[in-house]
Order: sequence, then structure tokens, then C-alpha cells
Amino acid sequence: MPHDDQSPPTLTETELPAVTPLEFVVTEDASGMLALDVREGQFEQSYGLDNPYSCWMFVALCRREGLMAYRRPRQRSTTVCVRTTAAKHEALWRRYTELSRQLNVQLAKVTHEFVREHVEGRGP
Repeated sequence: MPHDDQSPPTLTETELPAVTPLEFVVTEDASGMLALDVREGQFEQSYGLDNPYSCWMFVALCRREGLMAYRRPRQRSTTVCVRTTAAKHEALWRRYTELSRQLNVQLAKVTHEFVREHVEGRGP
């Protein structure tokens, strides 16, 4: 199914990125001491967004962060999946909610002006 630049592609199970579990790595510091380091694994998170505008913004944010946003077959058009680490999911959602508030304020202003001009008949 074709998609525009604003919507995420729909991927089949075989096209999905691989899941990477937590990795435990033994490292050695400058003094020769061994330490156990944990590298965060990736997992898929599904995000149900309110409307197409929020979805477009979320996909653009993912692309800016270098993350692949996608949709599974038969998912709603406002559902987006992303596979990354827990820390990146948290940072992505925090940034999205911040931008979402700003987007809602802008949409409210534009809608108010549109109604005032075209429905109520009061020009600028």
C-alpha cells in the first residue's frame, strides 16, 4: 500500500527490525579492574495518537531522531510503532507531549480564526 511522506510505512512481520535483548559486557578500566556493563536492548512500543496531525508530527520527530516509525498490517492510521531502547522511548514521548501541547494551541488559534471568518462572517 503506498504511503505519503508524512505517514509511516506498513511493514510485514519479516520486514520488522530485529529485537535486541539486554547485553552484559565485561569491561576493563584504566587500572585493570574488571566491571560488568549492561547495554540496553531494544523493544517495540506502539503509540496510539489522537489525530492525523499528531501522527504526522510524531513520525517527523522519529525521523529526526533517526528512528524508524512503522505500522503493522491492519493497525489504525493513527497508530505508530517504534523499536528502540527504553531511554529513547521515554525521551521521544517526553518531546512529543511537549510539541503536542504547542501544536494543540496553534490548531485552536487557526480553528478559531477560521470559524470567525467563514462561519460567523466576521472578516479580519
